[in-house]
Amino acid sequence: MSKSIKQLSLPAGCPLCGESIQVTQIKCSGCGSEINGSFATAGLGVLPVEYQKFITVFLRHRGNIRQVEKELGISYPTINKMLDSINNALSSTAAAAEKPLTRKEILDSIERGEMSVKEATFILKTRK
Repeated sequence: MSKSIKQLSLPAGCPLCGESIQVTQIKCSGCGSEINGSFATAGLGVLPVEYQKFITVFLRHRGNIRQVEKELGISYPTINKMLDSINNALSSTAAAAEKPLTRKEILDSIERGEMSVKEATFILKTRK
Protein backbone atom coordinates (compact mmCIF):
# COMPACT_ATOMS: atom_id res chain seq x y z
CA MET A 1 0.00 0.00 0.00
CA SER A 2 1.60 3.28 -1.13
CA LYS A 3 1.06 6.45 0.81
CA SER A 4 -0.23 9.42 -1.07
CA ILE A 5 1.94 12.45 -0.42
CA LYS A 6 0.44 15.85 -1.11
CA GLN A 7 2.81 17.88 -3.23
CA LEU A 8 3.03 21.60 -2.55
CA SER A 9 3.92 24.22 -5.11
CA LEU A 10 7.28 25.88 -4.65
CA PRO A 11 6.59 29.37 -3.30
CA ALA A 12 8.20 32.30 -5.11
CA GLY A 13 9.39 33.73 -1.79
CA CYS A 14 9.43 33.10 1.93
CA PRO A 15 5.84 33.03 3.20
CA LEU A 16 6.97 34.79 6.40
CA CYS A 17 9.26 37.60 5.25
CA GLY A 18 8.98 37.58 1.43
CA GLU A 19 12.70 37.14 0.79
CA SER A 20 13.88 34.69 -1.88
CA ILE A 21 13.97 31.03 -0.96
CA GLN A 22 16.63 28.45 -1.59
CA VAL A 23 15.92 24.85 -2.54
CA THR A 24 18.29 22.59 -0.61
CA GLN A 25 16.97 19.08 -1.25
CA ILE A 26 15.47 17.14 -4.16
CA LYS A 27 14.06 13.63 -4.09
CA CYS A 28 13.28 11.15 -6.88
CA SER A 29 9.70 9.88 -6.66
CA GLY A 30 10.76 6.70 -8.49
CA CYS A 31 13.75 5.34 -6.61
CA GLY A 32 13.66 7.57 -3.54
CA SER A 33 17.17 8.96 -4.06
CA GLU A 34 17.75 12.24 -2.28
CA ILE A 35 20.25 14.93 -3.19
CA ASN A 36 21.15 17.75 -0.82
CA GLY A 37 22.79 20.94 -2.01
CA SER A 38 21.97 24.43 -3.13
CA PHE A 39 19.72 24.50 -6.18
CA ALA A 40 18.74 27.61 -8.09
CA THR A 41 15.13 28.07 -9.04
CA ALA A 42 14.69 29.18 -12.62
CA GLY A 43 12.16 29.90 -15.28
CA LEU A 44 8.52 30.33 -14.40
CA GLY A 45 9.05 28.70 -11.02
CA VAL A 46 10.48 31.95 -9.66
CA LEU A 47 7.21 33.77 -10.34
CA PRO A 48 4.48 34.20 -7.73
CA VAL A 49 1.74 31.56 -7.91
CA GLU A 50 -0.85 34.01 -9.27
CA TYR A 51 1.43 34.77 -12.23
CA GLN A 52 1.96 31.05 -12.85
CA LYS A 53 -1.81 30.48 -12.87
CA PHE A 54 -2.30 33.41 -15.25
CA ILE A 55 0.35 32.04 -17.64
CA THR A 56 -1.34 28.62 -17.56
CA VAL A 57 -4.69 30.16 -18.56
CA PHE A 58 -3.03 32.40 -21.15
CA LEU A 59 -1.26 29.43 -22.79
CA ARG A 60 -4.34 27.20 -22.59
CA HIS A 61 -6.17 29.79 -24.69
CA ARG A 62 -3.12 30.27 -26.96
CA GLY A 63 -2.90 33.95 -26.11
CA ASN A 64 -6.51 34.69 -27.05
CA ILE A 65 -7.15 37.72 -24.83
CA ARG A 66 -10.94 37.48 -25.12
CA GLN A 67 -10.90 33.90 -23.82
CA VAL A 68 -8.53 34.87 -20.99
CA GLU A 69 -10.83 37.79 -20.10
CA LYS A 70 -13.80 35.44 -20.04
CA GLU A 71 -12.18 32.71 -17.91
CA LEU A 72 -10.52 34.99 -15.37
CA GLY A 73 -13.17 37.71 -15.36
CA ILE A 74 -10.61 40.47 -15.85
CA SER A 75 -10.38 43.30 -18.39
CA TYR A 76 -8.03 43.78 -21.34
CA PRO A 77 -6.01 46.51 -19.55
CA THR A 78 -5.61 44.22 -16.51
CA ILE A 79 -4.31 41.44 -18.75
CA ASN A 80 -1.80 43.84 -20.35
CA LYS A 81 -0.63 45.02 -16.92
CA MET A 82 -0.28 41.40 -15.80
CA LEU A 83 1.80 40.54 -18.89
CA ASP A 84 4.02 43.58 -18.29
CA SER A 85 4.50 42.59 -14.64
CA ILE A 86 5.40 39.02 -15.62
CA ASN A 87 7.89 40.25 -18.24
CA ASN A 88 9.48 42.62 -15.73
CA ALA A 89 9.73 39.87 -13.10
CA LEU A 90 11.32 37.45 -15.57
CA SER A 91 13.74 40.12 -16.85
CA SER A 92 14.90 41.06 -13.37
CA THR A 93 15.42 37.39 -12.42
CA ALA A 94 17.39 36.78 -15.60
CA ALA A 95 19.55 39.84 -14.93
CA ALA A 96 20.18 38.71 -11.35
CA ALA A 97 21.11 35.22 -12.54
CA GLU A 98 23.66 36.63 -14.98
CA LYS A 99 25.40 38.68 -12.29
CA PRO A 100 28.48 36.73 -11.17
CA LEU A 101 29.13 36.23 -7.48
CA THR A 102 31.80 38.42 -5.94
CA ARG A 103 34.75 36.82 -4.12
CA LYS A 104 33.22 37.99 -0.83
CA GLU A 105 29.84 36.38 -1.66
CA ILE A 106 31.64 33.14 -2.50
CA LEU A 107 33.61 33.20 0.76
CA ASP A 108 30.46 34.01 2.75
CA SER A 109 28.67 31.09 1.07
CA ILE A 110 31.49 28.73 2.09
CA GLU A 111 31.38 30.07 5.65
CA ARG A 112 27.61 29.50 5.89
CA GLY A 113 27.98 25.97 4.46
CA GLU A 114 25.99 26.80 1.32
CA MET A 115 28.92 26.05 -0.98
CA SER A 116 31.84 23.68 -0.76
CA VAL A 117 35.44 24.78 -1.28
CA LYS A 118 35.50 22.58 -4.38
CA GLU A 119 32.46 24.39 -5.85
CA ALA A 120 33.98 27.79 -5.03
CA THR A 121 37.28 26.81 -6.65
CA PHE A 122 35.47 25.69 -9.78
CA ILE A 123 33.55 28.98 -10.00
CA LEU A 124 36.69 31.07 -9.56
CA LYS A 125 38.75 29.01 -12.02
CA THR A 126 36.10 29.09 -14.76
CA ARG A 127 35.54 32.85 -14.63
CA LYS A 128 36.44 34.89 -17.67
